[in-house]
Amino acid sequence: MKAILGIVAVLVLAVVAYVGWEYYAIQRAATGPTKEIASESMEKTGDTWHVKFTSRFDAPLDRVFDAFQHPERIVEFAPENVMKSEIVKDEGNTKIVDVVGKLDILPPGFKVQDLRTEYTVYPQEKRITSHTIDFKLADIDSEYRFAPTPDGKGTVLTFTQTSKQKQQALVEALQKGALRETYVTQIRAANRALGLAPAPEKRAAN
Repeated sequence: MKAILGIVAVLVLAVVAYVGWEYYAIQRAATGPTKEIASESMEKTGDTWHVKFTSRFDAPLDRVFDAFQHPERIVEFAPENVMKSEIVKDEGNTKIVDVVGKLDILPPGFKVQDLRTEYTVYPQEKRITSHTIDFKLADIDSEYRFAPTPDGKGTVLTFTQTSKQKQQALVEALQKGALRETYVTQIRAANRALGLAPAPEKRAAN
């Protein structure tokens, strides 16, 4: 009997430890420090997240702005999170891009997401807007605004986003973490494209 109770106690401790670690991992992904983000604000009103991030790049404005005009190349620079990215339509300053992405913070069944997004570039304003098309989890509208640093050598990106949830299958901490991780993936990819971070390891051939 004592042996059985001992086994049960060990199992309970193991479950508690696992749950505790998962909670820590979620909280860290949602709010933990990262070099890609200079400042952030994430608030939820009703079923809609309101997000604002800023990031700094040690590269001039035109180079950074150009890097963000090619979202279809994200698979080259963030292969650990993006499995596929391709242009569906490209007309003038607008393009539609399909991305198959993977977010490590999400549980099985949600990790892989098919996302179709329309991007519009405003060259004179150094601004890009985007919105998702028929995404099953949320309607997401984003804006990227680029400005030079005072010395003209760097660039500051101000990113704002609204994400209206279509279903509440994920707890808020996971929603928050997923929004944050998606943004960090973009910034990491841009830094690699600009030569400001090491290139990603090449995928092994199947």
